[in-house]
Amino acid sequence: MHALLSAKRNDVMLRWTEQVHGTLAPEAMSPTELLDHLPAFLDSVIDALREDAGDDGLAPAPQAGDPASHGEQRLRLGFSLDSVVREYGALRDAIVATAVDAGEEITLREIQLVFDLTIDGIAHAVTEYTFQRDVELMRQANEHFAFVAHELRNPLSSATAAFQLLQANGHLPTATAGRTVAALQRGLQRTAELVDQTLKVARVASGVGLQRRDTTLKELFEEAEMGVIAEAEAKGIEVKLMIETDQALSLDRRLMQSAISNLLRNAVKYSAPRCVVEMRGRLVDERVVIEVADGCGGLEPGTIERAFAPFMRFDQRESGFGLGLAIAKQAADAHGGSIRVQNVPGKGCIFVLELPTSQTP
Repeated sequence: MHALLSAKRNDVMLRWTEQVHGTLAPEAMSPTELLDHLPAFLDSVIDALREDAGDDGLAPAPQAGDPASHGEQRLRLGFSLDSVVREYGALRDAIVATAVDAGEEITLREIQLVFDLTIDGIAHAVTEYTFQRDVELMRQANEHFAFVAHELRNPLSSATAAFQLLQANGHLPTATAGRTVAALQRGLQRTAELVDQTLKVARVASGVGLQRRDTTLKELFEEAEMGVIAEAEAKGIEVKLMIETDQALSLDRRLMQSAISNLLRNAVKYSAPRCVVEMRGRLVDERVVIEVADGCGGLEPGTIERAFAPFMRFDQRESGFGLGLAIAKQAADAHGGSIRVQNVPGKGCIFVLELPTSQTP
């Protein structure tokens, strides 16, 4: 049987292609992507049949076909696990059908060997497919986990800053004089440490789906301002909100609130004390443009290209984990918009967020 399959190797693969093309695999898939490692797997089956000829013991399972890599490739191309199993079954059927059509007398041992090798190939492909799938699911879960942790960190930071400002101005008793205040302070500190550790473990950016509803720039800006007011006052920074247009916008309010709040928070964090931070909003050619201008002194060369990468921090001396700008970019992308940064050396930088006013990204 191995001699026949060697001679009709292309016929076997053609028969297999006709069976899976457009059923298990998309019509538009290229021949190279479709065949992948299966021709090499067929060669290893032929080699195993050749080695087994005249031998009472079964040949070892083939290695040259690399079913594990095939399983990983099928996952990347969007194949279902069922399709991966079925295409190996289709190859087994093509091998047997080719031999039968050629009038080859197939022994029970040869049939058994082909079946055993096919099952072995399925096992390796499925194992790698599920392993890579589980890795991807874990990555997505960590992305969501990091998003939640980061969003929890923002109001927590505001609460901590407000607590410290009140205590510094003498509006709260000292920790030793007030057990309730001391417990609150410890709770804030421990919660902040827990969130920070969560972000360290996750080490990824976030991603969520859109849930649009009507909102305005005034609502978004004022809520973002409330989140930074304590830190801004502590540094003597003036936050100016300038809105040229305030028509209703259909946006994912939670996602856009996160993006705008992160831009404003970063502006306050990196600006020098007693600076002015401006957040401006206007409508330009059916696109809403939001600008956040800070007083950070400008960015170092090469920083702009990496500004929106997850865990990118402009100043290692500042606390934080660099997820804010990555989340802002994710929010912009999800709405079919864009975000960029303009560097003003010696003064600061301007982050520009543009979004379409229509609901179609």
